[in-house]
Amino acid sequence: MSDITIQKTKSPRWKKPGRVTIVNWFWGYFFIAPILIGILVFSIGPVFFSLYMSLTNWTGLTNAKFIGLDNFKQMIGDTVLRQEIFNTFKYTIWTVPVGLCLSIFLAVLMNSIKKGKSFFRVAYFLPVVTMPAAVATVWRYLFNSQYGVINYLFKPFGLNPQWLGDPNYIMTALIVVAIWSEIGYNIIILTAGLQQIPSTYYEAAEIDGASSARKLFRITIPLLSPTIFFLLVTGMMGALRVFDIVFMFTGKVGSSGPTLDAIKTMVFGIYQRGFLFMNMGYASANAVLLFVIILLITLIQFKLQKKLVFYE
Repeated sequence: MSDITIQKTKSPRWKKPGRVTIVNWFWGYFFIAPILIGILVFSIGPVFFSLYMSLTNWTGLTNAKFIGLDNFKQMIGDTVLRQEIFNTFKYTIWTVPVGLCLSIFLAVLMNSIKKGKSFFRVAYFLPVVTMPAAVATVWRYLFNSQYGVINYLFKPFGLNPQWLGDPNYIMTALIVVAIWSEIGYNIIILTAGLQQIPSTYYEAAEIDGASSARKLFRITIPLLSPTIFFLLVTGMMGALRVFDIVFMFTGKVGSSGPTLDAIKTMVFGIYQRGFLFMNMGYASANAVLLFVIILLITLIQFKLQKKLVFYE
């Protein structure tokens, strides 16, 4: 029996980088330094600062006093915070799925027409580039119960809802404006995804005699699922952090009442507690709670994408 010799392969030794490599590293880090510093100062830094502030009693003007988990214990019995969480989820559940469904329908419809695509793309995208303050101001006039255009359309039916003054209607008005504002962005992204689907799939389906609905649910939506997933994740994050449109819709930030309470979201409540009531510690604890909620929902979405998202 012949002896078998086993040769051990030596792991490659680390070589000191040359002058050219070091110079390339320097210029690479030099050019990305501004964005890295911006992320550290304006994104990562405030997160850790907020985590620390959530454990303190701080007005924003005096020295912070460490109180441990007292702010989080206070949130357990805070009925106002519970209402804000409910409003935030109600707004998110209505705006994101409904907005996505409408966006898919309009994107497929726009992709099927042969003339006027550029015009419709610009028309749908205009609300996205319009300032939220201008959007909210225009829609406040449209929803006005006395001389608004929307109530003028309802008058033949004997209806005159108080959109901005009735707690039962103001959330509906807010959701309509939010969907109208975001639908253009969704359509542009979905149109780009539709153009990446090979036409051979549709040609084969037509040969087999598939209907338009069958092609939509068997070809378009499955192959468009990565784009839909992207819009779902980003849409959820944006809806859970909504503030500007609520801020402009209320018109009376420092007050409280049934109408304001009906649309007050978590971020709006954080703003009030931190910058109006000067309770930065408790507002930071609310921000940490919102961060955890967004993180958990995002993790669940990425967990479900393995079953619901089809990558060609």
